[in-house]
Amino acid sequence: MQAGFFKYAMVRSLLLLAGIGWLTGARAQSEMTIARTVVSLTASDQALLPGQQLKLTASIAMDDGGEVPGGSIEFIDESNHRLLGRTSTDAPWIVLHRLSDGSHAFRARYSGLQSYFPFVIEPSTSAPVVYTVRSVPRVVISSSQNPSVPGQAVTLTVAVKSRDGTPKGDVTIRDVALDSVLADRVMLDSNGTASFTTSGLEQGSRTIVASYHGDAKNASAVSTQLMQIVSSTHMHGERPSH
Repeated sequence: MQAGFFKYAMVRSLLLLAGIGWLTGARAQSEMTIARTVVSLTASDQALLPGQQLKLTASIAMDDGGEVPGGSIEFIDESNHRLLGRTSTDAPWIVLHRLSDGSHAFRARYSGLQSYFPFVIEPSTSAPVVYTVRSVPRVVISSSQNPSVPGQAVTLTVAVKSRDGTPKGDVTIRDVALDSVLADRVMLDSNGTASFTTSGLEQGSRTIVASYHGDAKNASAVSTQLMQIVSSTHMHGERPSH
């Protein structure tokens, strides 16, 4: 990695030696050349769920495009003022585990170098990479009448609950046994609930699930299965179960 830097340094040295300002040997020893650097930071994924890993990779270069000859890199989470890790320019990445839910602002900070006097390599910091770890909500589906008889109106209600506020978006309700969609993209209300009424449930043991499609703060999720019994042997007056 040092080739680009020393090529840069050699050119700067020749320019300095040719300058009129070199009056004495002592004066020459006091001159310094400042080499500026640029840091960029990238993340391995655009979306993350709790428990998943995230790789942050820094790229450090001289301002003119050459390679830096060494130094260290700190990875920082500015959202909670936390130092995530420190590594060298030879392996400029870290892997993060178990990030907390919510928004994070990551930066990479390059240390710079002063061990190549009279060449001083300046430190620099990347622009922030804003990243959101979305919560996995709990999705529950229930029935207004279970068991029911063929042709009876049944209201299926889906409730989506999250630690990160009330979820927004929509849900799709499916009959898994028949591999059919009962209701597509039903919007959640202000309480995170969606309802759909149907009288078209076919006779038999129906396995019904609801799929939530997610929003900016919440990941997509699927409910547990609702076993809906549709049978002509059941009467309307029987007590429903969910």
